[in-house]
Amino acid sequence: MSRLLLFVALMLMALRVECSAQERGFNLVVVGDTQPQTEAQIAELEGSLLPQIRTIVEEYRATGCPTAVILTGDVVWDTMEFLPRVKAMFESLEVPVYAVIGNHDHPANVVDNEPLAKENYEAVFGDRYYTFALGDTRFFALDNIRYTDHDNYTIGVDRKQLRWLRRAMRKVGTEERVAVLMHAPAVNYRMGEEVLDYARKIIDIVGDRELHFITGHRHRHATAYIAEGIIEHSVAQVNGNLWFAPICSDGTPRGVFCIEERDGEWMWQHRVLGERADYQLVAWSEGEVCGHEEYVVAKVIGWDREWRVEWQENGVMMGAMEQIEICDPDYMRYVEEEADYSDIIMARLRRSAYPHRHYFRCRRTAENSEITIVATDRFGREFRLSVE
Repeated sequence: MSRLLLFVALMLMALRVECSAQERGFNLVVVGDTQPQTEAQIAELEGSLLPQIRTIVEEYRATGCPTAVILTGDVVWDTMEFLPRVKAMFESLEVPVYAVIGNHDHPANVVDNEPLAKENYEAVFGDRYYTFALGDTRFFALDNIRYTDHDNYTIGVDRKQLRWLRRAMRKVGTEERVAVLMHAPAVNYRMGEEVLDYARKIIDIVGDRELHFITGHRHRHATAYIAEGIIEHSVAQVNGNLWFAPICSDGTPRGVFCIEERDGEWMWQHRVLGERADYQLVAWSEGEVCGHEEYVVAKVIGWDREWRVEWQENGVMMGAMEQIEICDPDYMRYVEEEADYSDIIMARLRRSAYPHRHYFRCRRTAENSEITIVATDRFGREFRLSVE
């Protein structure tokens, strides 16, 4: 073989190795509870939110790794006629789109007829439970809404799905990661992250494999560490608080939950729409947060218990910031000073606000000093924000 042919052959081998390495990973953009109820909301989804999601999708596609979108259910808000339109919007991103059924994806006028209540969703999205693979992860989408009528449904997975999952799991290697996609959570967050009974059955079926639940429904961001190797990612609503506030009631800005797999390992974060990937911190100076007027207060957007949140003063490391539990100052300011809706909606906006733990505070030791917040996530990524 000539030197030229040998060089070409080696280059082709190198390209194949590179592509093979890329195909082992993936990018996943998880969109929480799109839930349009009116023409104005669906227009905002298509004209405002979708282009910002597209920017993230295109950024991921440029990595060369397969990229997909997941819709966590409540694709619409009792408006079955919007289902095809929402699906078409996300398919316009030109990546695979996977969805699960939510409680609001059932027509409100159907009572005591669960098969009929699911027909609209199935006609658009197909099977309510199915499996697919990306990278080193096997995904299982399940229907965990047991629907009676609009105001009466329970959370759980029926025996038929559990039998199907058990059979499917026999074909999944013991070293393969498993991700279960559902609308409602596996954990009762009001009871200190107590695992629900139906989710325990799923955990038993999955066995010793690494397991991630990916869910919506709560409209808030949370990461629940259920047990070693078992995590739930509760994805915040992409449109803020039910389209009525530009931020979720827990303070999570409009955004999507992004999962990246590289060389078999997962990384994840909440990506704020319209911002760079490193936008993870918000801060308020002294006097701006009620009850904490003497402190600089910071919000760590994608926080979970594996984060480390510290502060510097004039470049000197001062240690860990003090964690506090408060209602989001920006959300409360919006509700009390900017929102102008009916009394029913205003009551809902106020009622849905609740204290969250992704806030931290520190007190200056010198007047007019420069404060720098340094937050490091579980993957070692560091995020900084300076406050004068």
